[in-house]
Amino acid sequence: MAKKKLAKTIVCLGALGVASKVAYSKYKTAKETYAQEEADSVGEEVKKYNALFEKKVIEVEDEEFTGCEIKAVSSNIVVDLGLAAFEKDVYINFTSTASSLTIILPEGVNAACDITRTASGMRNLVENVEEEGIHTVYIIGKAVCSNIEVVPVNFYVDDEDDFEDISDNEEFEVVVDNTVTPKVDKTVISEEKDDFDVTVAVEKDDDDSSDEEDSNNNDDIDVAIAVEPYGAEELEVQELDELDD
Repeated sequence: MAKKKLAKTIVCLGALGVASKVAYSKYKTAKETYAQEEADSVGEEVKKYNALFEKKVIEVEDEEFTGCEIKAVSSNIVVDLGLAAFEKDVYINFTSTASSLTIILPEGVNAACDITRTASGMRNLVENVEEEGIHTVYIIGKAVCSNIEVVPVNFYVDDEDDFEDISDNEEFEVVVDNTVTPKVDKTVISEEKDDFDVTVAVEKDDDDSSDEEDSNNNDDIDVAIAVEPYGAEELEVQELDELDD
């Protein structure tokens, strides 16, 4: 009985080894085919971009984009057209299987999608405009267990770029209860919104007689928020409680 079990185990392991070799051989062949298709399309008007079990970023910069074909299998692929030029309507045809595909478009072009989806997600975040001379990118494809996104350029820019860093040594004046409070140690956040400015400031009592133990105590630190609507003559200020720790 033990010999039969051992024989079955050996047969199973052998079959698994053969299957692994066959799978790897198919993967290698497909990889070579994908690479050859890309290489052959370099001089063509419609280029081919393929990805197989990989992460890939395609950038088209400072040249006219005339369309492309995309094949993605178990991959994460980004086609960045943010710096490309568009002289006419173009087509992007794709097939995506168990992949994530992101297409980034520049300002001044519209996007129209016709995608067949199976267990897949789709987002088109480009806001189309009806203006003369605006070209359209037609995105046509098939998505299976995939995530497809069409986004405008700079859509994922870090919001931290909107914040202004202020030196800790720079002093500011903050209005609290219509009184100017001098010597604010630093501004923590200064952010511009569409219709108002917000400044969050920290004020520390300027006492030359404080010793090292007092300097580690935050009881003399206040926080104030100044909100300035555009065109307003005075700041509207909300004062926060003292920081206890």
